Amino acid sequence: MTVNEQYNDEIDLYELFLVLKKRFKFIATIFIIGIFIGGLIAFLSPNIYQARATLWVDSFLMQSMLENLKSNLKGENKFSFIIPLQQNKSPEVNKLSISILNSVEFQKKVISKVQQTHKFFGTVSFTADVDKKTESIVLTSEQKDSKLAKDILQTAIEEFRKEMDKASLVYSEVLASEKINTDKSKNFVIYVVENPNSSQTPVKPKRKLIIAVSAISSLFLGIFIAFLVEWWNNVTKRKEDTTLRSQ
Repeated sequence: MTVNEQYNDEIDLYELFLVLKKRFKFIATIFIIGIFIGGLIAFLSPNIYQARATLWVDSFLMQSMLENLKSNLKGENKFSFIIPLQQNKSPEVNKLSISILNSVEFQKKVISKVQQTHKFFGTVSFTADVDKKTESIVLTSEQKDSKLAKDILQTAIEEFRKEMDKASLVYSEVLASEKINTDKSKNFVIYVVENPNSSQTPVKPKRKLIIAVSAISSLFLGIFIAFLVEWWNNVTKRKEDTTLRSQ
């Protein structure tokens, strides 16, 4: 890099600094307005509370089928297999559980029950996901009322038990048609690892984060508009100078 190029770079940086200095009040005004708007959004937004519950769903189907198959093959050497002492949870159980919990029909049923109990017509919802580490099912609900969020999950668990009982009957009928006997009256077991509980402090809105993002965004917006106005003024000034010279 030559000395002239270094000099030109320094001139450019200095000109940028002059623009910022010249438009300081303009930038500061946008910055303050941005913080004010962010503050309004943060403090006027209603508090949202989160309720959470954890379920463990397991199935006796595979174990029952293996035991039945083993008993039917006694004395025969057609097959050789080992029944696991500790059977890992089948991913199919999770798929069935999540498909039921997140189905539109099930959600409507829970919403209807909750609305009847609380006697209101607002929107209620919850989500169901599988924890990848523990393979347990996590239910969450976010509502303006912490008790409502908790009651939604409690209702969802009660209705989920009923749906799984129906699924057990369907599986039992299928197994009976295939002449496979099971010793279990219920093919699925549901264990509530974590009962529905709601947070005492709101999870939303994150007021400090909203204000911080508003401040940073308004600062960069102010700087951008300041350079844009300065560029437009220079373009207009050049046009005026060109017009005067042509006259």
